[in-house]
Amino acid sequence: MNHQSLARTRRADNFWGFIFILPNLVGFLVFTLGGILFSLGMSFTDWNLLRGIDKAVFTGFTNYIKLFVSPDFWICLRNNLFLLLSVPISIVIAVIIAAVLNQSIWGKSGARAFIFLPYVTNVVAVSTVWRALFHPSAGPINMFLKWLGVPGESLPGWLSSTKWFLPAVMIIIIWQNLGYYMLMYSAGLQNIPNDYYEAVSVDGGSAFHKFIYITIPMLTPVTFVVAILGVISSLQMWLLVQVLTPGGRGFGTASYTLSYYIYRSAFIDYRSGYAAALSWILCFITLGITLIQWTGQKKWVI
Repeated sequence: MNHQSLARTRRADNFWGFIFILPNLVGFLVFTLGGILFSLGMSFTDWNLLRGIDKAVFTGFTNYIKLFVSPDFWICLRNNLFLLLSVPISIVIAVIIAAVLNQSIWGKSGARAFIFLPYVTNVVAVSTVWRALFHPSAGPINMFLKWLGVPGESLPGWLSSTKWFLPAVMIIIIWQNLGYYMLMYSAGLQNIPNDYYEAVSVDGGSAFHKFIYITIPMLTPVTFVVAILGVISSLQMWLLVQVLTPGGRGFGTASYTLSYYIYRSAFIDYRSGYAAALSWILCFITLGITLIQWTGQKKWVI
């Protein structure tokens, strides 16, 4: 095949390649990139979603100024930062479970499936079950605490209390994401050469030494990915809060996350421009934390 024929074949391949990806490319440009640019422009306007785009009034950075001076925004941000604690807790538990189930024990496949099940379960179903478990007077959790001797007045209020609502949500998040993190760590454990463990055994090392000096360092790339996914998921979490707090339950913004605050601002209060500004601030917060993690991974990922 001469040079001209080869070039013609490549042009034909490129043409048909672009034809095949054209539907996805058009969908991305219209619904994703177009939506991003539209929301950016909307964040500089005072617009009620029900009035039509022609009623939007350009206000500059007014929404961003209102956002940063609003106590509700800082309360939601504080709540999100508190829920971020679920990420390291989930990582520690997932590593331990994955390491245990990586051993030659009976029923480990069934145990993995059982632990992973909450991750693929509908959020509404999960929330309904946990609302029953966290019932302040008739819930199994508080009944068990009462059986242990905890006085009735000291029992946690869980989802009916502003003090205990966020810890309750954190427990649900850890329980729901644990299976996914465990599977990622299980896959990472399969890639660790057994020679490393044998070398530690020859030197007289125990199982604890293997876990500390071999398993954990070799799993740092997986930990990096899990940490990023966990942070992004925690910052964008809103459906769970929405189902657990129908109508706000009289908590105000004490139980809100930023994503749920965006939802209420846009579709309950119809402050579309303000909600768009909130969305962009959440985007930059998520991007900032991810960049910090990405930069730090060069020092702790081997």
